[in-house]
Amino acid sequence: MICMPVTFTIAPGYEQATLKLLRKLSHYARTEPGILEGKCYRSHTEPRRLFAYLQFTDQVTLDAHRGSGDYGEYVMSNLSGMLEKDGPTIETYEPLFGQETVSR
Repeated sequence: MICMPVTFTIAPGYEQATLKLLRKLSHYARTEPGILEGKCYRSHTEPRRLFAYLQFTDQVTLDAHRGSGDYGEYVMSNLSGMLEKDGPTIETYEPLFGQETVSR
């Protein structure tokens, strides 16, 4: 299993468009094989600051997600232009102890 936390800040004036786009991305994440979880959260103190959390069955699934048309269309083509210039912080993590890979 691989988890991918993503933090980013929406550029001023793009709040509604970004939330609409994230709603679409959430739908695709829920239907994509091998994605175990996909959620997005808003900061209590900075409303334009968001945190997305995705969980994948394995590296192959993560690579397939990054290569999908939805990722290319929504994230690379649209979402990236709606974020602050410092861009998103994206990391990937694997479990350390006692967690087995789960298949969908």
